[in-house]
Amino acid sequence: MTRNFYLELKRLLHFQDNKLHQYNKNDKSFKIRPLLEMLSKNFQKWGIFHENLSVDEMIVRYYGHHTLKQFIKSKPIRFGYKLWALCGNDGYCYNFALYCGKETNTSESDKLPLGTKVVLNLLSIVEDPKSHRVYFDNFFTSHALLKKLKELKFRASGTIRENRTEKCPIMDDKKMSKKERGFYDSKFDTTNEILVVKWKDNKCVSLATNFDTIMPLSSVQRWSVEKKEKVKVNQPHAISSYTSFMGGVDLHDWLLEKHSIAIRGKKWYFCLITRMIDMAVVNAYLI
Repeated sequence: MTRNFYLELKRLLHFQDNKLHQYNKNDKSFKIRPLLEMLSKNFQKWGIFHENLSVDEMIVRYYGHHTLKQFIKSKPIRFGYKLWALCGNDGYCYNFALYCGKETNTSESDKLPLGTKVVLNLLSIVEDPKSHRVYFDNFFTSHALLKKLKELKFRASGTIRENRTEKCPIMDDKKMSKKERGFYDSKFDTTNEILVVKWKDNKCVSLATNFDTIMPLSSVQRWSVEKKEKVKVNQPHAISSYTSFMGGVDLHDWLLEKHSIAIRGKKWYFCLITRMIDMAVVNAYLI
């Protein structure tokens, strides 16, 4: 293939008929919507074959100008498009969605918090909830979400922010910071069967779960500044499980960065096209 022919193909690459845009004016990802849907459907072709699933976000690097571009100060990639993803613990991606900003609809489902809507949307493809455990971070976790997932037969765990624990009378960070490393406190909601546990590591870690337990305690190694050596620290089972199985999306993202397509384009959606190809390659490799 000659260079000029390749550039011509790249220039003419389209995934949607522009004449249909008048019927989809609210869809900001209209240009690549067929590609997103086709790829997501193909990722689910073989079913959900992992017991442990994780929900998290991925950032597709983009420095141009577009309404979908996000700025997240705390991320290694601060500028780009945000993707929500559902992955197995080995990094296989089952479902994903491009974040298109706040929706203008006013239905009951749209009144839910963003994190709750994302989790429920990604998990809608799971046919047998009882066969899977789901993990997510404190952006998504809330008492209401865990209660809803319990009703849907999903087993779920996630780190949780203090203002989302529904005034749970658990020890606050100030008191716990004075305790030795490995100390933990817990409270159990007997009505909804939700456990909240707070564990003292380098800093306090709070986690909520609708299925997991504190026992049996596991042992992890941490560096002791006082003793100048590694020491064993007790860790609740729920936090140990979360640490082991939460990293599926991060692993998928790491594999994407290791084997990404080095092709640049001027159109706002070109980096999303190359990301879709990269995701397909990584999933094919993992299968």
